[in-house]
Amino acid sequence: MRLAAGLLWIAGWALAQMSLDQALADAAKWKTGDSRAALRTIVEAVQKARTAPEKQAIEKRLVALVESDATLDAKAFVCEQIGLIGSDAAIPVLGPLLTDQRASDMARLAIERIPGSASDAALREALAKTSGRVRIGILSSIGARRDAGAVAALKPLASDADAATATAAQHALANIADAAAVQALSETKGASEALLNAADNLTERGNRTAAAAIYRKLVGTGEAPLVRAGALHGLVVVEPGATEVGQALRGNDPRMQAIAIRALAERSPDDLEAVFAKLPEVGRVRVLEVLGEARRSSPLMKPALADASAAVRVAALDALGAVGDATAASTVAALAAKEGAERDAARACLALMPGKEVDARIVSELASAEPKVRLELIRAAGARGSAGASPLLLKLASDPDAEVRRESVRALRDTATAGEVSGLAALLIAPPSAGDRAEIGRSLAAAVRRGGPERSEAVLKAYHSTKDPAARAALLGTLGPAGHAPALPALRSALKPGEDADVVRAAILALTGWPDAAPVNDLLDVARNGSTAAQQVLALRGAIKLIGLPAASRSPQESVKMLSEAATLAKQPEEKKALLALAPRYQVQESLDLARKFADDPQVATEARAAAARLERSVRR
Repeated sequence: MRLAAGLLWIAGWALAQMSLDQALADAAKWKTGDSRAALRTIVEAVQKARTAPEKQAIEKRLVALVESDATLDAKAFVCEQIGLIGSDAAIPVLGPLLTDQRASDMARLAIERIPGSASDAALREALAKTSGRVRIGILSSIGARRDAGAVAALKPLASDADAATATAAQHALANIADAAAVQALSETKGASEALLNAADNLTERGNRTAAAAIYRKLVGTGEAPLVRAGALHGLVVVEPGATEVGQALRGNDPRMQAIAIRALAERSPDDLEAVFAKLPEVGRVRVLEVLGEARRSSPLMKPALADASAAVRVAALDALGAVGDATAASTVAALAAKEGAERDAARACLALMPGKEVDARIVSELASAEPKVRLELIRAAGARGSAGASPLLLKLASDPDAEVRRESVRALRDTATAGEVSGLAALLIAPPSAGDRAEIGRSLAAAVRRGGPERSEAVLKAYHSTKDPAARAALLGTLGPAGHAPALPALRSALKPGEDADVVRAAILALTGWPDAAPVNDLLDVARNGSTAAQQVLALRGAIKLIGLPAASRSPQESVKMLSEAATLAKQPEEKKALLALAPRYQVQESLDLARKFADDPQVATEARAAAARLERSVRR
């Protein structure tokens, strides 16, 4: 069995070699655009080679192809593969190609990936024999390999008259970044950016001491602003407590100060906190802005609320609004209660501070806060939609202080849950002051609209419990926008003859605010048979509004039929114009006929002709 398996392996190996031989023969003729089948076979062979002998055998064949009269495209492809498995054995063939303008790049990129001193030597040798684009490519490869042995050759090129060559040589020295390379860059005029790159490379390699020395040198005022900025940022990374960092923080250069602050906030917030109090006003503002933008909590923020500078206090409020701090809620509310530059910022801070802990703190502070602060906490609860505050807000809605009542009711507009609906309805029936009723009604309507039919049922229960027309009208007025089915029977009942005029009006308005066209016929009936002209006009306008609501289940003809019925009841120009504005939505003959009926009506002739013209075009199409 072992003999058989061995023979099979040998046979498979031999077959693979034959396949590779054929692939190499085919690849030698390959040009861009030809079939890549042979190339795929070579790639697979390179990828499958595991042992050194296998790699050496394939490398030998690939190198032989490079020496042959194969196409340039084929040689470029093979050089890529040599770069993956190549050794010193390939350098004698690839090295001479480095000075060939046509073949330099493909040879260079292969050599760049082959480990060993022979590759470095080949690149250095070619460097002295080339110029222009070819030399720039070789400089790039030397830098990529971090060849410390090339520093002596790179130094004069770093000051070359050709700017592109000088830049490439400086970049290579920055990549090498050993002591000799750094010294060469330090002695080269105009190499500050490369020196900064060298320091960044040293930082990445863990040599912070050498990097800090370079950064410290480049922070000086004689360098370009971008270089100084980069050096300062690097210095914060490797040595946040450096004297130069403190000088930038306390100095008058806004750019350097901002960089130091941002870098410290990201890398070393403790060092930033240590110097905060010593910074000028603009510096303290920037610190707080950076912390807020980064959503980074800091013990600096709360004490900064008591800073002597209004600008700093506002910046602290903005930062707290982004980060959140429940323990600061009462302090922020106190600032919101005062006249001053920070009032708006404090109110925004209370509204925006994230976290359920902030909601809980606002609720806990409400009961004991002094009056002006309490008002701000009430406003904040409403702005935040703090449902947990709703029971207390409902209680405060009956407070003796009219301002507390008003703000509490307004806050309930955004916070009230199902549990507060009955309480608000009761408050609407018997408000502390008649002037409170409208505000209570708006909050109750919002609470009903946010929930399900059970909220409307709670309002209806209160409605049936009172005989006071004003209270009944106010309760009905809260039911329309929610569009809950249980409310429709009560609203329809309120339209009956003999009902109080205010109740009828409230029912009409509630049905007008309905979210779909379900009550259209009820409103049309009032428009036709209402007890007063005012009721008829109000109901007709409500019906027209509902007809105009989108209704996917209703055909255009059905909609026009409703409009036509409304048209028979329209007496005032306003209703007629509203009808004609809707007619072009329904592009059917019936709509065109309706518009033409008004063409001779002097009150709306212009609007009728315009609607008819639009419909004629669409109907014709």
